[in-house]
Amino acid sequence: MKTLYTSAIILSFLGLVSCSNFDIISPLNSNKKVISFEEKLTANNVQGYEVKFDQSYGENRFQKYDIYTPKIDTSNANLKSVSMVMIHGGGWSILDKSFLNSVVEQYKKRNLNLTIFNINHRLAGIDEVRFADIMKDFDIFFEHHDSLKTNLNLSDDVILWGYSSGGHLALSYAYQFSKIKIKAVAAFVAPTDLTDDYIHQGIFDDKNRNLTELLIGKPYSENPDAYQEASPYYFANGNSTSTILIYGGNDNLVKKEQGEKLNAVLKSKKVKTEYLVIPGATHDLGDKMDGITDDVISFMKNVK
Repeated sequence: MKTLYTSAIILSFLGLVSCSNFDIISPLNSNKKVISFEEKLTANNVQGYEVKFDQSYGENRFQKYDIYTPKIDTSNANLKSVSMVMIHGGGWSILDKSFLNSVVEQYKKRNLNLTIFNINHRLAGIDEVRFADIMKDFDIFFEHHDSLKTNLNLSDDVILWGYSSGGHLALSYAYQFSKIKIKAVAAFVAPTDLTDDYIHQGIFDDKNRNLTELLIGKPYSENPDAYQEASPYYFANGNSTSTILIYGGNDNLVKKEQGEKLNAVLKSKKVKTEYLVIPGATHDLGDKMDGITDDVISFMKNVK
């Protein structure tokens, strides 16, 4: 059954919400103290964020990001910030980072020791961009991110956060392509198995374009292997990063079973995972995002 990625759905997305390690060096000696991830996230007594919009991480017009840098006591240069990289939704082919502005505000108001990167990526179907090209965008971003570590006092710890198609991309990159160790992934209403009929036959935009075909470049019938290669479900293993999966109980665009099956395989591989279903919620998690943000932070604080 075809599910339209309609203007109404897009508008509901835009209304989501009214909405490493660092070391402490003892003054008495040079021994290093190991700090828990919870302590890293809550360090520094953050007093708001400095914001820069539309920074470039590559040469393409889509390779832009907004950055939110925590304001901290700069007298202790050893207190490094955790990076959270946020990836917008939009069926891989529409929308941009502004989609997540209200969600960024949820994290900002909690004053965590996070440097937040809200990023764009090239869009499927424009200039023949496909799944592999978007994965390369993340490589380019993280090369740029690495160049910022000294100036921004960033730790090696990175959290990927993605909504809908952005959640799919976050999981895919963390499980298959990342050249760095991703500390954790938070994926919201994310497709995890593009080989499911209702995913590759059911997600269309208001121009009647099949959005998984735009991502892959061919219909499923012509290249089913490519759909599997772009499905994080098939790449979950014992080395996969810690993962929290959030779905709406009444989501008819990306059904909660997409998260349920990935959660099951992660558990079987002894990977730290959490699977949350929000009762009554659709693909637009709406006013539930405030409470969900607390759930995600709680999960992150317990990541090893």
